Amino acid sequence: MQAWLNRIDPITKGIWLFGTGLAVMISMKLNWQLGWFLSLLIIGVTGAGWSGARWRAVLILLLGFALPLFLFQCLVLPGTKIRLTILGLNLTEEACRTSLTLTLRALTLFLSSLLYATTTEPRDVVTALSHHLRLPNRFAFAVAIALRFVPLLAEEARNIREAQRMRQLTAPQGIGERMRLAGQYVAAVTSSAMRRVQNVATAMEVKQFGATAARTSWRTLRFTALGISFATAAVGAMTATILLG
Repeated sequence: MQAWLNRIDPITKGIWLFGTGLAVMISMKLNWQLGWFLSLLIIGVTGAGWSGARWRAVLILLLGFALPLFLFQCLVLPGTKIRLTILGLNLTEEACRTSLTLTLRALTLFLSSLLYATTTEPRDVVTALSHHLRLPNRFAFAVAIALRFVPLLAEEARNIREAQRMRQLTAPQGIGERMRLAGQYVAAVTSSAMRRVQNVATAMEVKQFGATAARTSWRTLRFTALGISFATAAVGAMTATILLG
């Protein structure tokens, strides 16, 4: 059985995504940013249907991004109340608080986009954009392809990384060897991405995409009470954040 976030249509889920992004971009209060991030974690844990391995990978990615960003902003943002001095650099209370606020904002934007991309069928996105929102087919298919390629490239990158580890009998020694392996990894991922793009472009050309003025679709979207309630709650929380935060 699908997790509840997978059962929500792209339009009402998109309202949630837009409301989350707008709320965290407008507010500069730490408690609001923390509240949005924690609510996003609850939504993800209960509704995304991710495995434990995927959650570990996502959390490692979030921490790897958040810690350097937080420390860098702590060092460069202004402040007056010095709390700690490291190697002659002063960490102030105001800078640390502002840095934590901005870091939580970035994490919320990243995680909400990831949840939307991994819990939404690209075919449903095409139906929502072209048949319900009346947007051009080229725009709808571009968005759907982008959503489809995010998990595909992530899986491809993981496979390439595992293959490189299996071929490497010993751990890389020195910065030079590590840089060489990193270059090979980037080249392999880029080559795989270009190959997939070429395959998609060829398939669309064979099917004469864009040759006809009107396109039909057998897929229909169901606007459930769950989705409408989810979007309404997101709009309400966004409004409260804008007015109070």
